[in-house]
Amino acid sequence: MTKDALGLGIDTTFDDTSVAILRGHQEILANLTLSQYRDHAEFGGVVPERAARKHLEVIHALIDEASRKADVKLEDLDYIAVSNLPGLLGALLVGVMVAKTLAFSLKIPLIGLNHVEAHPYAGVLSGQPFQYPILHLVVAGGHTLLMHAKDHFDYEIVGRSMDDAAGECVDKVAKLFGYPMPGGPVVDRFAVGNPGSSYEFPSPRIHEPDFDFSFSGLKTALLRFKEQEPEKAKQDEPEVLACFFRSVARVLTHKTFQALDTYGLKRLSVSGGLAASKFLREAFEEEAKKQGIELWYPPPKLCTDNAAMVTCLASYRHAAGLFDDLLMDAHPNLLS
Repeated sequence: MTKDALGLGIDTTFDDTSVAILRGHQEILANLTLSQYRDHAEFGGVVPERAARKHLEVIHALIDEASRKADVKLEDLDYIAVSNLPGLLGALLVGVMVAKTLAFSLKIPLIGLNHVEAHPYAGVLSGQPFQYPILHLVVAGGHTLLMHAKDHFDYEIVGRSMDDAAGECVDKVAKLFGYPMPGGPVVDRFAVGNPGSSYEFPSPRIHEPDFDFSFSGLKTALLRFKEQEPEKAKQDEPEVLACFFRSVARVLTHKTFQALDTYGLKRLSVSGGLAASKFLREAFEEEAKKQGIELWYPPPKLCTDNAAMVTCLASYRHAAGLFDDLLMDAHPNLLS
């Protein structure tokens, strides 16, 4: 097991089918993702059974294309990695069964991974390896988590969403105003292009001493505003959504830097789909510079779900000899 081990990673947790081939910890040879969001648009959300079928339709072709792009034969691989939690069970099972089959036929190690735990490793792919201890903020679609990491695979979740995650809240509010998923790019554009100071929306739990998040009340506040002030909501929509997103960003930055101070940490990574926001990036970069915090923040293309981050985490597990057997199962929920 050398640092230049060659791994293939698969991620089918939700509505994106992604395959990556990685050499060592950081050299991305291929990172291909097919999104299904157009296939589900007419339903107003992802249909689990439809997502699973679509993964099954495209995953083998995607593996072949990744192999061609990386100029790597499957027989050259040192390990197979796959996200086996959390996510849509049917979607997860497609990736897990394909990964098991490859590992068995190629007689190489199988590594199952927590998709949420993998998100921070997008920062490794676009910068330097992590130095520990470090605080990870993950703002993915269904999860908002703060993780105090002391080393690879040694972390404690110190804050989490108690109801709607930040990304989920953003998607629901954008949908409330008539925009399709994903809602992040829409509200981000408005937040960057408008003052965002005309309306005061709640910043839930911002004064609570813990590091948990709650965005359901903020979503409800936008619903009530739209019901009670329909003309304002329509005529001043860009400013309304800008103010909304600034409330989200205010909570995320406040809680995160409060946790850094409490745990005496000087290193931070921010990752997950919502982290692709230009406005959010600027907010974290500004505050990190002000407080002297070393920041890992991946580019937008690595913030959203992708197999490269999964394979990056797997590369450290491979180096440590942490493998799974063929009895490994898929789990829809976050276990820790």
